[in-house]
Amino acid sequence: MENRTYNFAEFRLSVADGLLRSGNASVRLQDKPLRLLTALLDHPQELVTREQLRERMWDSRTVVDYEQSINVAMRKVRDALGDSADTPRFIETIARKGYRFLIPVELVDGPVRERARAEPNPVGRAEASSPADSTGSANHKPGLGKPAPRRLIAGAVVLGLLCAFGIGWYGSKSNALNGKDQVVHSLAVLPLQDLSPDVGQEYLVDGITEEVITSLAQALPVRVISRSSVMQYRHTDKAVTQIARELGVDAIVEGSVARSGDRLTVTVQLIDATADRHLWAQQYNRRLSDILTVEADLSQTIARQVHNTLTQRRPALAKPGPVDPAVYELYLLGRYHWNKRTAPDFVKAEHYFHQAIERDPNFAQAHAGLADVYAMAPSYGPYSIADGAAKATAEAQRALSLNDELAEPHATLGLVHLATVSEWPQSEAEFRRALESDPNYANAHHWLAYDLMFFGRRDEALAEISLARQIDPLSAITTADEGAFLYASRRFDDARVRLQRAIDLAPELGQPHATLSLVELESGHSAEAMREARAALALDPDNPRTMSEVGYVMASTGDAGRAKELLAKLQILALEGSSNTTFPAMIEIGLGQVDQAVDTLKDHLIPFAQLGLGLASLSQWHAFDALPSNAHYRELVAGAVKLSPANSRSPGH
Repeated sequence: MENRTYNFAEFRLSVADGLLRSGNASVRLQDKPLRLLTALLDHPQELVTREQLRERMWDSRTVVDYEQSINVAMRKVRDALGDSADTPRFIETIARKGYRFLIPVELVDGPVRERARAEPNPVGRAEASSPADSTGSANHKPGLGKPAPRRLIAGAVVLGLLCAFGIGWYGSKSNALNGKDQVVHSLAVLPLQDLSPDVGQEYLVDGITEEVITSLAQALPVRVISRSSVMQYRHTDKAVTQIARELGVDAIVEGSVARSGDRLTVTVQLIDATADRHLWAQQYNRRLSDILTVEADLSQTIARQVHNTLTQRRPALAKPGPVDPAVYELYLLGRYHWNKRTAPDFVKAEHYFHQAIERDPNFAQAHAGLADVYAMAPSYGPYSIADGAAKATAEAQRALSLNDELAEPHATLGLVHLATVSEWPQSEAEFRRALESDPNYANAHHWLAYDLMFFGRRDEALAEISLARQIDPLSAITTADEGAFLYASRRFDDARVRLQRAIDLAPELGQPHATLSLVELESGHSAEAMREARAALALDPDNPRTMSEVGYVMASTGDAGRAKELLAKLQILALEGSSNTTFPAMIEIGLGQVDQAVDTLKDHLIPFAQLGLGLASLSQWHAFDALPSNAHYRELVAGAVKLSPANSRSPGH
């Protein structure tokens, strides 16, 4: 190794004699720890992969247990520095990848500076002197034998990563994805890692991950896994091939984000998960204020690289203009809390979206985010459904007036229409419009499935909820709702499988236990039904749907006292406007109070009778099968039909 000297923090490392000095103390490093440390010092604040360390520490003829040997050398380096893997000051472990030296390094002398200037980006840019390199061969694996100031192996489709963000781009080395065996049919963008020198940037990194997913989902004619599924891999040590198997994809995008002031450095890579090989690596550097400006160009570039074709649905994407960094950060903070789906986080999300709008009233995404808060919050706390629907509608319409291409506001309007009697016929069109903008928007598929079930189109609903699950395979809620739809279709064995899978995905979630209790009840397994009902109530005691399903099971199995307690709570919630009348009516039927249930449901049943849809909206629960034989129900329906004949929409329309 060459005669080089490095200064960092209180340390000074002399490569010639292998001495690491701090004040008057010194320690001599053995060859392999010395090679490992200098590899990191040559690339401070950058990822150095284990493969690159192997190439730096051994020649190609050496046969050793590289993984174990690197681990041993790393422990010796950390011991010499007094560093810790759990709370690193100097060396951070990057899961599934390698290591990063966390602080700046000064090179005191040696030839490295000159060579670094001569070789600025051996991974991200083809070298003119090498014809083989200019082809972008995937077999070229640069080592660390020649240090460079910027070696960020990351890769490819997140060129899309900041495809969505315009985080600038340099030249790239990639495989041409034109070969038949390389066509990507499904893709997952793993959570980008936060390599920022300052703490507290998780919201920004998560936001960029989400926007990359959205951008690629819109631009690519392939299945792109949704945010909620990939975020479960934020801190995993699983291999890329295993993650790909669990998500059912053949390509993976992974990378990192480092923010310093108003500058962003984003590194990404595209991996062929079937062969476990890198296809493309890329680095982006831009100002935060320009984060959205090149979204369309980069999205189309990614589409060509991944699939060698652009979707015919959207041959070009509109180019967004610059965005105020402060507005964008407030928006990302809002989305960060909205995605947590708790009542306190909805309050925080509303606060941040309002702040973003105050700074820039024309930032469409902030209005869309606020609409989502108002639409979803009533499902997670004591919020008025009617008030939420009115506010959600106003904000969604404002967002669309600013940018009609956004998928989220259309889906939110569809959800609001579905919850408002006079607007039922308009709901499907909004969900379809959202899916035109983003065919991979899992929420739109999920909510459209409810819409179809609501209007009696059960087979279409099952197909749509299945699509939502394929896009969001690790979503316990989507999986649980597919189980509920299978229950509605009386496919009890299939429903049981899906509901158990949802429980495995989220043991803390009460809803799948509640629906499973209905499955067991109607399968003749009373003891199992009560066990699942109690589990659901213990986990989710304040959710109206959970209370109604559990209350019906308890009423049907003889625990009338507990069922009546739940009924009283639901009646109060319905009067306050934070729940609907379907839920207390379900328990009333379980208690044998069918006439009372009809009165409870009157405002719900009459519009459906006038539309000629009967009990379609209640077909998700078999408890309501008791209504057609009830004289009071038949009188109600007959009177409604006389007042207003069926119109507008019918099953299968």
